Amino acid sequence: MRNRRGSSALEFALTLPVIVAVLAGILEYGWYLFQLSNVVHALRDGTRIGVTVPAADETGTEARAEAHARSVMDGLGVPCTDGGGCLVSATIEPAGDVNTLRMSIEVDYTPIVGLLPTPSQLRGTFTMMMQEQG
Repeated sequence: MRNRRGSSALEFALTLPVIVAVLAGILEYGWYLFQLSNVVHALRDGTRIGVTVPAADETGTEARAEAHARSVMDGLGVPCTDGGGCLVSATIEPAGDVNTLRMSIEVDYTPIVGLLPTPSQLRGTFTMMMQEQG
């Protein structure tokens, strides 16, 4: 029988970098997808608030939608009210015989691990038809 002292340590040393790389990928892309879902959630909520604002509202459709999307992002842990690398815009655009509210958010993305390639920004756009309000 041969001497096998240290073979377990060698096997561990060879497999550890692979295991760490896989775990880093799971963490990084899990965090990326979580932040992207936060952006989509804020877009959906802000647009929904914007399209249901009464026409007589003095705040304005775009301002109300942007403010709500920013507050949703803040509530989800992404600083957006004081700037913080977050751009929120809402515009009313004609689409045939109706108007639509088009909203977009761009957020700077900071990776957790930084070992894998990730985008520098999270972007999303959402469009919804304006509802008639009396």
